[in-house]
Amino acid sequence: MTLAPADSQTPRLSNAATWAIRLVLGILLIAALLGVQYFIAERINDYVARIILLVGMNIIMAVSLNLINGITGQFSLGHAGFMAIGAYVSGVVSFYIGPRLGLPDPLLLTLAIAAGALAAAFAGWLVGLPSLRLRGDYLAIVTLGFAEIIRVVITTIEEVGAARGFNGLPVLVNFAWIYGAVFLCILVVRNLASSKIGREMRAVRDDEVAAEAIGINTTRVKVVAFVFSSLLAGVAGALQAHFNGSAHPDSFGFLRSVEIVVMVVLGGLGSISGAAIAAIILTLLENVLRSVNGVFMVAILLILFAVIVTFPKHKPAMQKNLLSAWRWLLGPVLFGIVLAAGYFQGYSWLSSNISSMRYVIYASILIILMLLRPQGLLGRSELALPRLRRFRNETAAEPVL
Repeated sequence: MTLAPADSQTPRLSNAATWAIRLVLGILLIAALLGVQYFIAERINDYVARIILLVGMNIIMAVSLNLINGITGQFSLGHAGFMAIGAYVSGVVSFYIGPRLGLPDPLLLTLAIAAGALAAAFAGWLVGLPSLRLRGDYLAIVTLGFAEIIRVVITTIEEVGAARGFNGLPVLVNFAWIYGAVFLCILVVRNLASSKIGREMRAVRDDEVAAEAIGINTTRVKVVAFVFSSLLAGVAGALQAHFNGSAHPDSFGFLRSVEIVVMVVLGGLGSISGAAIAAIILTLLENVLRSVNGVFMVAILLILFAVIVTFPKHKPAMQKNLLSAWRWLLGPVLFGIVLAAGYFQGYSWLSSNISSMRYVIYASILIILMLLRPQGLLGRSELALPRLRRFRNETAAEPVL
């Protein structure tokens, strides 16, 4: 056994310097968020600003669910239930308790978000203990049933509006709050995934029986994933309630959970950045498809995506014989011809039926994306610049024994 030379070891900063750097970065982040918030308030119309904020809330939901479905390898269909708990508990705090305490708006919102997040985390722990000994489809059924129980119970409580919804909540959320929460959500999930418990989560995902055989408490690992994921979903619910000024049971139904699962799968199970990218794409896609021109623009981007994804598979054959390129280009060319014909011949019909056809087109695009990229946009990898990745690997290097 030989020790590496002392000068080859990566120098490490002191704790004081590390915390000073973190403090400076935190101040810069807050300043950047406030600056962007001012720009949005002054220069961007309300519709675009709303979409930007919806993107942020969907990123939180997708990244938090990825902790369960992607990193830990379980299958949860009840994420909207934890979001509902966060929304309604935070609403109770801001609507009933806040006026009595006389707190300023930032402190009131912080208290409401904390209460909603802790209530959702407790619900995750409560449902996790008896049910996380289950696997696969059985766990999905349990979590789905739990989410529906939450939604139905909410509709019977008059103090929170019952089936009418919880209206009259103070609108306290803006860009800085939502994207500050996005940053903290990604940071928490990333650090958790790279820690010891995160490695245990991936071991459970890869082979639960083998993980148990080497001494990993798989139930504890899954409960931890559920608690943290539920806590972050509660944060998203609280933000949504105080962004809309209301909370309605229909916003937290089965389809909402499925929507978040689709984002996780499309981004790549286990990829944090993939889940965030998929949340951005699908949120924008749902709104772009409201116009006919947006439909055709998305179709053109889909053709380009298909060409880029399929090119590596046909590249070796094209290097040997350029005539083989027709096989690669035939599909996109035919699709482009059909698209052009549809634009010139069916524009008026699609314009009059866009409201009913929007979700058909949305579902068709999802099918095509999954056929082109069944492992998701990023698979299990993370999006990072090569230079940043090399720097991270160098700074994480340990002395060689």
